[in-house]
Formats: sequence, structure tokens, C-alpha cells
Amino acid sequence: MSFFDKVKDASDKAGKSIQKSYQEQQQKSAELKDIRGAKLDALAVEYMGGYGDGRKANGIITFYQNQTEFSAVMSTKFTIPNSQIKDILVEGKDEVNRRVTVTRLIAVGIFAFALKKKSKDQESYITLELIDGQEVILFVENKAPMALRAKLAKVISSVKQVSASHQVVSAQPQPRVSIADELGKLANLKEQGILTQAEFDTEKAKVLNGRTLYDPTKSKERNV
Repeated sequence: MSFFDKVKDASDKAGKSIQKSYQEQQQKSAELKDIRGAKLDALAVEYMGGYGDGRKANGIITFYQNQTEFSAVMSTKFTIPNSQIKDILVEGKDEVNRRVTVTRLIAVGIFAFALKKKSKDQESYITLELIDGQEVILFVENKAPMALRAKLAKVISSVKQVSASHQVVSAQPQPRVSIADELGKLANLKEQGILTQAEFDTEKAKVLNGRTLYDPTKSKERNV
């Protein structure tokens, strides 16, 4: 193979490698877009604390249709599924101080704001209230609560809708096992010798009366 052929071959391989890498990146981007959903809004904020072990940091909070992401350069990063966010509150300093306990204010590092003599009108706090009880607090400078609340109205509505839909699905009762199926299971256990006739009759009566269904582990414990 001549020198020029070798150069051409190397160039072709490099081109194919770059194309493959680009295609893989495009696929990952498409998958991430599906996971996130549409982008709703983004804000420059200071993360004050309240979520896991994340440290206080300046960064960007981005609201997507399916999840909310905070990212700071070389620092705290986290993603919260919107199904886990119960509510989003936009408040001023005084409102936060009245609502949040002193212990929690100290824990998230914003107790010092409560000690200032003067309060800026152009600053807000965003609180993400999570279903598990955590409160993620973010500080927004140069934005009055009323203006920020209006800006995030669609975000708040969308996130709460996702959360409510998730709770409805989670709260749906599990389908009940039919009496015929349960009696069939009991008969099978009796045939295997796991249940005595007396135990079978007792459990059968419970099923017919709509009481607690039979748990075979209890029978095993009695026979040990």
C-alpha cells in the first residue's frame, strides 16, 4: 500500500469514528430529551440547602416537563423527578422566616438572612416542597416574589399536575384476588399436606367471609 493510500485509509477510519461518535451523542441527547420532557424555564439561583448532602452553591435551576435539575460548575448537582415535588412556593424573606422553623433555617444556611435589619424587595426564595418532607430552598436575586411567581406560574402548574397524576396512579387500589382463586390455592395446599383438614376449613371460612387471606408462612411456623 502506498503512502497516499495509507493516509486515505487512516482518514476514512477517522471519519467513520467521528461519525459513529456523533451518532451515539445524538442518540444519548434524544434519550435524555425523552426523559426530561420539554424545557419549561431556567433561572440563575443560589442553592441554600435542603436536599441530601448538597452544598450551598450558585448555579442554574432548570425546570423540565418531567424533572427539575440544579447544576453548579464543579459543585452541587441534583435531579428531582417532578412526581416527587408536592408544591413550589415563591416567597419573600419575611414569608420564609414565618413559615420555616428556625431549626430548618439554620440547617439550610439562610438563618443569617433573618438577622438583617433591612429586607430587599427585589429578592425571592423558591421552595420545592417534596413528598418525603424535604424542602429545597433556592435564593433568587433581583427578582421580586410577585414578578417571579408570575414568571413561574406555568412551571408551577405543570409540576403540580405531574405530581398529582403520579399520586392518583399510586393510590389506585390493587386488584383483589377472586374467591375462587383463593379457594383453589387453599385446596392445593391441602392436597400437598401443608394444610390439615381443620386448617383448610378455617381458612376457607375466612375467605368466604371476606377476612384476611391465608398466609402459608404462618402455617410453616406452626409446624416447625
